Amino acid sequence: MKNKTNVIFILGSGRCGTYSFYKALSRVKNIEAYHEFFFEPTLRIANLYHMKRISKKEIIHFLKKNHLYSITNSTKKIWVDSSNALPWIADVLVELFPDAKFVHLIRNGKKVVSSFYNKHRDIMYNKRDILKLIKFLNKKNKYISSEKKYWRPIPIDDYQKLKEFLNKSQFSKICNYWSEINLKIYHSIQKAKNRKTFMFEDIKKKKKLFELIRFMGIRKYDFDIIKKSFQKPVNVTIPKNIYLKNSQIKCFQKECGNSMKKFNYNNDNEYKVIY
Repeated sequence: MKNKTNVIFILGSGRCGTYSFYKALSRVKNIEAYHEFFFEPTLRIANLYHMKRISKKEIIHFLKKNHLYSITNSTKKIWVDSSNALPWIADVLVELFPDAKFVHLIRNGKKVVSSFYNKHRDIMYNKRDILKLIKFLNKKNKYISSEKKYWRPIPIDDYQKLKEFLNKSQFSKICNYWSEINLKIYHSIQKAKNRKTFMFEDIKKKKKLFELIRFMGIRKYDFDIIKKSFQKPVNVTIPKNIYLKNSQIKCFQKECGNSMKKFNYNNDNEYKVIY
């Protein structure tokens, strides 16, 4: 696809800085920035595709009708969506938007899991919501809401894996989510012409932040505007550090140890977030 507007997709797990980037980029005049564009319908259809309930053709139709339509009608130089809904259809994005730039934004899994579990566990693998999703996917219920609490991937087509998954604790399920979504992003964007992975922990470093905005094609004199946006946390209701318990660390290592190594995170003690 060729268009006067350059397209950027920032893909992450959630609780990893996607909202921070949206806030920063939305302050730049020539950028049309979104945080989770058309979120709930996108999250729903992306998960249905990931769980093999709809076809690639249906995803392409959805993206053309919504995302491509917005991009085509943009008057800005850059159109960007910073999202945790799009990873599940990232392979289709690469195919539909071959000239787009893809940023895989990843954060230390311990911090992401802790944030989800301690601050947002009501929307992450609540047992009641999982059972409702299973009934819908198995066509025992005709309707389910598009609320994000229902739309998290589960191994629906493998009875043994689903049984094992349901027996996991909620914390363990969230750990598995962090690993699965980051691996999905990593593998899906390998065919993209323009792709980079950035650790959220590195973004406060001037050199890394400058490398990122240069990759995205943002002007040098907008650097200070973006840098200032990272001096204070956003999307944080209660700014405090919540560390994992020893039992949780063991569980995390079991679910995420290999992925942490793959993404160059070591097993040192958790870092403290400075607010």
